[in-house]
Amino acid sequence: MNNDLKKRKRIFRGYPKDILKNTIADARVIDEENAGLSIKKRSLGKLWGVSIRSSYYTEKVNNMRLYGLTDAKRDTEIINLTGLCKEIVDPADQGQLSRVLQEAALAPGPFKQFYELYESKKLPPYESIKRLVLEKIKIITKDTIDEFLQIVISNGLFSNLISEDGDDMFVSQLGNNLSGKVENIDLSFNEGINNDVDDTDLPINKISRLDNRPTLLPKTNQINLMYFEDTGIFQIVKSTLDLLGIEFSQQKIIFGESGFDFDFIKSQSELYSIFILNNNNLNIENNKYWMHIGMVFGHLNEKCIFIDSKSNSNIEIDDLDSEVLKVDDDNISESKLLLILTLLERNIIEVNIK
Repeated sequence: MNNDLKKRKRIFRGYPKDILKNTIADARVIDEENAGLSIKKRSLGKLWGVSIRSSYYTEKVNNMRLYGLTDAKRDTEIINLTGLCKEIVDPADQGQLSRVLQEAALAPGPFKQFYELYESKKLPPYESIKRLVLEKIKIITKDTIDEFLQIVISNGLFSNLISEDGDDMFVSQLGNNLSGKVENIDLSFNEGINNDVDDTDLPINKISRLDNRPTLLPKTNQINLMYFEDTGIFQIVKSTLDLLGIEFSQQKIIFGESGFDFDFIKSQSELYSIFILNNNNLNIENNKYWMHIGMVFGHLNEKCIFIDSKSNSNIEIDDLDSEVLKVDDDNISESKLLLILTLLERNIIEVNIK
C-alpha cells in the first residue's frame, strides 16, 4: 500500500536535458519559420507540435535557456532568440560558428566544470570518469551521472571541445579552442524535421546569410477598428497600425439597453477587424453584455482580433477567453509586439525578405 503511494522522485539537474544539436534544431525552427522574429508562446507550441502546458514544451524552453539560446522561461509569453542563438543559426563564417557553438556548449555550469576537469587531457575509462565527476561536480548524482555524461560528451564532440583519435577522446584547451576551426560539423539539423528543399543540388551544409533585414508588409488595405472608448489600449493599437502602414476606420460601439447594433456587426463580417473589449465605464459582470459579446464573436471570429486589458480576468465565455489577445497598456512595447505577432498569425501582414 505504502509503495503505491510513493511519489515519483523529482530530479533537479541544473543542466539541459537534451544535447546541444537537438536544442539548436528547436531554435532553428523559430528562425526559419518565423524569420528569426520574436514568437508568441502559443505559436511556438504549434511549431514544435507540442502543448504549451506539457512538460515537453517546458523542457525544450529550459534547454534553450540553459544553452544561452533564449532568456525565456515556461511562462514567458513572447520568446526571443538571443544574439548567441542568431550567430549559431546564421553564422558569418566557420570561425564564428566554432566560437559560438563552444560558447553554447560551455554555458551550462556543470558542463563547463566537466570540460575544465579534463582540459587538455585524454578522457580516462568510463567508470573512472563517473567516479571523478561524482566527486567533483556536486550537482551530479548517481541517478543522473549516465545521462549527464552522454549529453556532455556528445556536445563536446559536436562542438569540437572533444576530439577523437581512434578509440581515444581528448578535451581541448578551452581558452584556445574558442577561436579554432570547425571540422565535420553537420549543419543540416534535419533529424526529425521536415525540410522542403526543391533544389537537391544545393549542399546541405552551406551557410547562407540574409543581407537585408526582413520587413513587415500589410496584406490588406484597411482594417475596421471597433472600440467602446478611447483607452490606452486603443491608442496602442492605432499607433501600431500607423507604424505598419495599415489604414483603418474607427467605429465607436455603443452598448445600450438593447445591446449592440447587430445589423452593423453583421455588415463587418467580411472585413478584417480589431475589436477592443475593455471599457472602463461598463460593469464587466453584466451578463447581457457578455451574451452579446459572444454573439459578436460568433459572427466575426474568423476575421476579427479581439483585444482586452491583461488585468481583466472576468471574461465569461470560455471560447472567447482563449482567443482574446490580452495586452498590458502599461507596457507599450510588449503590447505592440504582441499585436504584430497576432497580425502575422492571422495573415494580415507578412514578412518580406528581399
